[in-house]
Amino acid sequence: MNKQYNKILTALFTMVIMTATAANVAQAGESKEKEAKELKLFNDAKISLSEAIKAAEHKVGGKAMEAELDDESNTVQFEIEVLKDGKIHEVMIDGITGKVLKVSLEDESNESTENEKE
Repeated sequence: MNKQYNKILTALFTMVIMTATAANVAQAGESKEKEAKELKLFNDAKISLSEAIKAAEHKVGGKAMEAELDDESNTVQFEIEVLKDGKIHEVMIDGITGKVLKVSLEDESNESTENEKE
């Protein structure tokens, strides 16, 4: 009976290891796809990240804290967090034109949004 118990434990342990390995491989594949999408979008941008930061700082009148490519969009957009008067403003910049697309306060539950129509 003890040998049978050891075989069952070994089989269960092997299944757990195999499942964990498969999950890690799937996650790595998703990460590579996300990275490839970000690289393509970044390559398509007509403005630099520095130019996007300057546009966001100018619009809000504060200083940038964080900047990244918005990976939730299918177009080139930069997401810049700008600090002004103790509040964090999230500014979306079009990566092709450099225009401000949206400004919202990050810390509000009902994000106030200002859409640009310039």
